[in-house]
Amino acid sequence: MPRGWRRLAAFPTTRAGEMTMNATLHKTRNVTRKARALIVVALLASLSLLTACGSTSSSAGLPPREPPSGEHQLTAEDVNAWLDGKLPDALKNGDIPGAVVSVVKDGQVVTTRGYGWADTGASGGDPVAVDPQKSLFRVASISKIPTSIAAMQLVEQGKVDLDADISAYLDFEIERRFDEPLTLRHLLTHSAGFDEHGSLTPTTDLEAYVKNDPPAQVFAPGTTPGYSNYGMALAGYIVQRVSGQPFEAYVREHVLEPAGMTSSTYEQPLPKDMAGSLGPGYTSTGEEVPFELMGAFPAGSLTVSAPDFAAFMNAQLSRSPKLLREETWEQMWSPGLGEERLGNRAKAGEMGLGYFEITRHGRRIVEHSGDHGQGWHSTFELYPDEKTGIFISYNGDGNEASSSLREDLAQGFADRYFPGETVKASGSKDSAERARQVAGSYLFSLNPWNTFMAAWSPSFGKVTIEHTGGGKLILDETQLVEVEPWVWRQVDGRRAIAAQVKGGKVVSLSMGPALTLIPVTPVQQALAPVFGVCLVLLLVVTVAWPVGALRRRRALKRGREVGAPVPWWTRVARGGGAVALAAQLTWTLLLVVFVANSSTITDGSFTWLIPVARCAQVLQALGVVAIIPAAADLVVSLRRRAGWRRVTMSAILLTALVALAWWAWAGNALVPSLGM
Repeated sequence: MPRGWRRLAAFPTTRAGEMTMNATLHKTRNVTRKARALIVVALLASLSLLTACGSTSSSAGLPPREPPSGEHQLTAEDVNAWLDGKLPDALKNGDIPGAVVSVVKDGQVVTTRGYGWADTGASGGDPVAVDPQKSLFRVASISKIPTSIAAMQLVEQGKVDLDADISAYLDFEIERRFDEPLTLRHLLTHSAGFDEHGSLTPTTDLEAYVKNDPPAQVFAPGTTPGYSNYGMALAGYIVQRVSGQPFEAYVREHVLEPAGMTSSTYEQPLPKDMAGSLGPGYTSTGEEVPFELMGAFPAGSLTVSAPDFAAFMNAQLSRSPKLLREETWEQMWSPGLGEERLGNRAKAGEMGLGYFEITRHGRRIVEHSGDHGQGWHSTFELYPDEKTGIFISYNGDGNEASSSLREDLAQGFADRYFPGETVKASGSKDSAERARQVAGSYLFSLNPWNTFMAAWSPSFGKVTIEHTGGGKLILDETQLVEVEPWVWRQVDGRRAIAAQVKGGKVVSLSMGPALTLIPVTPVQQALAPVFGVCLVLLLVVTVAWPVGALRRRRALKRGREVGAPVPWWTRVARGGGAVALAAQLTWTLLLVVFVANSSTITDGSFTWLIPVARCAQVLQALGVVAIIPAAADLVVSLRRRAGWRRVTMSAILLTALVALAWWAWAGNALVPSLGM
């Protein structure tokens, strides 16, 4: 999914999530915002509105990874030499100002390294180099890990039941569409089934965020993992409600400080004594990014130093009793749902409780990544059995060459210090047929299913999976081989896909622990083309009316017969068509603004889009009502033999209005919730 569509499809999320989601999604986000805006306009004009989803994932910013050899010892000297040989050139080639890396092993800090600039001086001040001991970095969705730990502390204390309905801990009602209980387990495993949306207005009020226009449930709890910032914010609100403390105070006192994170905070803006250690984030063009405020701050507002995060990794790897009991740590690092709930999809990787579970070279890893909308990108990976961890964070979006920096470094770390056998194809004779069945177009479960944005997600958010003919799959230029029936893995990376098959048909795919891919339906495929066709038809008939009026006026001046005057019901029908066209143009305006400003849409300067969207809905509703006079006009025109021009225009108008009404219904254009 391109970075911009992810912001467009789930625009309110902090790019903590990135939205941030995890590294399985990070590779697919390199189309530039200007290009996307131009694509929108061009495709609407050509009626197709067809966009490619996967963007390239280049590792041009890094030297080629070394083949796993097992010859390197994980020492400070070796790690420093490895990092120093890679990071400076990678940052330069990727146009990233600065980065920090921490590596820990056996309870010790192996190294903490800083590279480049914490402040480039772009705003006129003096440049400030990254200080690996003091510079602060915003880690976005990695914030979800301390939040999950805080929630599990309350579970340990018996104050919260992991598998009880969360209504027992809330002071408001969440609209339910399914009978199954909605539990803390579902929140921590991103399987609550929530739609994805949020607010155009920045806020730091957690209570207001979770209560005001919460997203709808679109999947039954526990069935369809779909990364959700709202779900994790709700977990944070439960911590706040049950503990009786503001969330940020509770997590500081019970998680951050016991873990040794004395210069880390969820507070926004930062406390005065910390603010001077945080430089700005930077866009791909080198512009400074304002400090992002968010209501879902348990999901994404954490700011840390590299030494703090090294201490946090050691606390986790040592299963620190200051935070949790040993059995609780293992519970958090174990599958939170299991094959009994997910079926075959569990084989692509599962969520623990807050953690993503992956493997590299057959070794167990728990991890999380995080991305703010612009400027800040981070990841960490823990090897529980090897008591080793690596943390990477940088402060710029960079160019396309930087898109896979974190993944390449993480994989390079595994290749160098924990080598193993590469993934091998199963060699099954039926692999080619299974790959053929999986190939097709899909939508992420992280998607606006229940708002007007649903009409556009099949065009901008779809994922295309191809098969090679030999049983291999291609996803975003990544090749995957089948390792067992209906399970494919990347040969030299972490990506995995597992299919759920019912009645011989692929009904869903898991792409990593917290993403489900849903096949695009014919109805969804038709939404954008139908909109485009209706746009052209309404433009044609709208232009034809004044042209016809001019023709009749000229004919009258020349003394020619012009036929009967246009009756009032025809004028009403035409007015309805003009209103429907106005609705389409308003939707188009919204779409272009969203795409062109995908990374700044939540900065508080686009609240005017809310009344614009409501206006579009009102106009759209009037366009639906206009079907009645349009149908009456066509019937009367046929009965009175009004002439082929009038009959044709009436038929075109009615067809366009009916098709557009179908689009509005199927695309949720008229649902009360805007997802804003």
